[in-house]
Amino acid sequence: MKVIILAAGYAKRLWPLTKHIPKALLPIAGKPIIDFTIEQMGDVREIDEVLISTNLTFENHFRYWLRGLPQELKAIIKMVVEPSTTEEDKLGAIGAIGYAIEQEGLAGNDLLIVAGDNLFEFRLADFVAFYQLHRRPIVAFCDLKDVDKVKGKYGVGILAENSKLIGFQEKPVAPKSTLASTGCYLYPAYVIEYIQDYLKGKNDPDAPGHFIEWLYRQTDVYGFVFGGAWYDIGSFESYDQANEHYKDRLRLE
Repeated sequence: MKVIILAAGYAKRLWPLTKHIPKALLPIAGKPIIDFTIEQMGDVREIDEVLISTNLTFENHFRYWLRGLPQELKAIIKMVVEPSTTEEDKLGAIGAIGYAIEQEGLAGNDLLIVAGDNLFEFRLADFVAFYQLHRRPIVAFCDLKDVDKVKGKYGVGILAENSKLIGFQEKPVAPKSTLASTGCYLYPAYVIEYIQDYLKGKNDPDAPGHFIEWLYRQTDVYGFVFGGAWYDIGSFESYDQANEHYKDRLRLE
């Protein structure tokens, strides 16, 4: 299983914080956001390689970060640098996945995709175990239990009783559920062809939710639902909230 951590965006909504540092390396309670995800991967024995998808502007930031990791992590982490330097010429999230697939020859591998600005407290090992039950594309959803909290902000999933995805709305003004898509996906190897077909079809290469909205009409997709803390670091408010949450949590630990 290959992991792709999406960290090639420019996060203009968080400028000036992210003007000279990638969002995935912003500190949360003194620790880079990406470290929280990397630490979880140690519990997933199926993972044999982690690809950091970034851009030419922030490449050296990640290479410097990589130098500080333990040797056993360095051995499985690799950079995939897309040829962009600005918001205007970035590939977008789905475009970045397609680029990594092409550059690294990932055909034939299951893909665990995680947004680099994503903070969650479900165990990745549980997510992978859920995938093993279905062997179909899996989307992680956080149940925010309030339609006002998802309205216009997140991709929203509608699931059947067997957890199969039967509807998806990208940032709806009238959400049909309270299940927010969290930027964490697990794709079996056969989905790589769907990703390539999606991109060839000139579909939106940016928001991952657009791909999910397209994918569930092509093949069965399932939702992994969790509760508890989850932070999508897309605003100063969510960044401050995450800092407060993890500062208190790390103090208790």
